[in-house]
Amino acid sequence: MNQLYKQDIFPNQEFHVERTLIVDNGRTVPHSHDFYEVFIVEEGALEHGRDGMCEDMSPDCMALVFPQESHTFVRRGGQPLRFFNLAFSAEVYRQALALAGQCADGVQEPAARTVVLPHELSRQFLRRMKWLRNESGRMPPAVQSTLLTTLLADMLTVVAVGSGPVQTMPQWLRTACDEMRKPENLPGGIARFVELSGKSQEHLTRCMKKYCGQTPSAYVNSARLERVAEALTGTDKPVFDIMLDVGFENTSYFNKLFKEKYHMSPRKYRSGSLALFGK
Repeated sequence: MNQLYKQDIFPNQEFHVERTLIVDNGRTVPHSHDFYEVFIVEEGALEHGRDGMCEDMSPDCMALVFPQESHTFVRRGGQPLRFFNLAFSAEVYRQALALAGQCADGVQEPAARTVVLPHELSRQFLRRMKWLRNESGRMPPAVQSTLLTTLLADMLTVVAVGSGPVQTMPQWLRTACDEMRKPENLPGGIARFVELSGKSQEHLTRCMKKYCGQTPSAYVNSARLERVAEALTGTDKPVFDIMLDVGFENTSYFNKLFKEKYHMSPRKYRSGSLALFGK
């Protein structure tokens, strides 16, 4: 069995994000590592072998792998297999578990470590993993550490609680959620979300709570804040103008929501990023 080491894969960082694509009938050799790993299936199907047991995984499945745990991947079916995996140190795991315990009424170390995520939650986790992969080199260490720890705390909470009954999101709702995230739709807020769904606001609200575990308002605000964060690190536009562009009108409310999500003010988020480049 192959053994992988943190010092060989991400020696100078506390984490490593990779997007893996398998298009043939190959399998990975059984291996273990001295770090933690979490991965989410994005496309296709696989058989995940773990310490002599096998589990079938398909899109929206997420697994947490512990250090020294032997596992392997085998692609199943005719589709390409694509998944995102996030490797991280034991220290990061301890910090994320502690944060999860504070935020979710004493979350303990997960026992069952494979869950099926609601589709929108899976997409949210994937977006955050992609953001870490693409932007981590541009972030100051404090910002990077905060985003990593909060992402893992959210993941650990879901794994510890379990997935519950698996429910398939209707296609109309999936399409409306994807469309709502587009920049041109964000300023329209809830009214635009309702219009995109083609349903009544009451029906949209019921389905969002059932399949996504959040209200339409919370979903729209989250999408707006993610767009703000991108603009803060990628443009020189004033914070106030960015806020208005995505549809926020109340500065105090906007600042409150941003700080709840990113644990710092928009200006500090931007200044930390700019400081990294010496601007």
